[in-house]
Amino acid sequence: MISKMNFKEALIKSRIVPAVKHLEDLTEVLNIPGVSVVILIGGDINDLEGVLKVRSRYPEKSLLAHVDLIEGIGKDEAGMRYLKRLGLEGVVSVKWQLLRYAKENNLLTVQRLFLVDSEAIRTGLKVIKKVTPDAIEILPATVPKFAIEEFLKVTDLSILGGGLLRTAEDVHTALNNGLTAVTASRRNLWKLRLT
Repeated sequence: MISKMNFKEALIKSRIVPAVKHLEDLTEVLNIPGVSVVILIGGDINDLEGVLKVRSRYPEKSLLAHVDLIEGIGKDEAGMRYLKRLGLEGVVSVKWQLLRYAKENNLLTVQRLFLVDSEAIRTGLKVIKKVTPDAIEILPATVPKFAIEEFLKVTDLSILGGGLLRTAEDVHTALNNGLTAVTASRRNLWKLRLT
């Protein structure tokens, strides 16, 4: 389990954060050396106890849930209290209000931002000032370098990139553009060696 203080270090060290859609892939991902953070992006609330039981065999690794993509989780403060009580370490969401509730319950928070144009960048910068998440996830990971630099000018938060990554070259380009790490749902990227 990673503390808030060690979260950024874990992301810098890992560089690739597997995003797991299929619960049967969780054990494989948790066994990958160097992976310290995993994001669950599939399933429903009924799967979480079993998922956390599997994760408990890997105490050095943290599991975050993308709460917008997991069915049955209340998108409110009670939902965040429930996730904390279950033993989840953190949440990812596009909803900054939901992340406020998560922070109040001492969960790690990742604000997901879709950067489709310059206005989305401006809005994203305002949102991170409101909620002060533990990290930001920018989509797509293939945004131009200048877009990432806009965030790096105003924050020292970890910046993840997700979406539209297919090859090792895509991952290297995204990381070279200034991202702390990338999130990847493609199995071929989970074990990628970044030396």
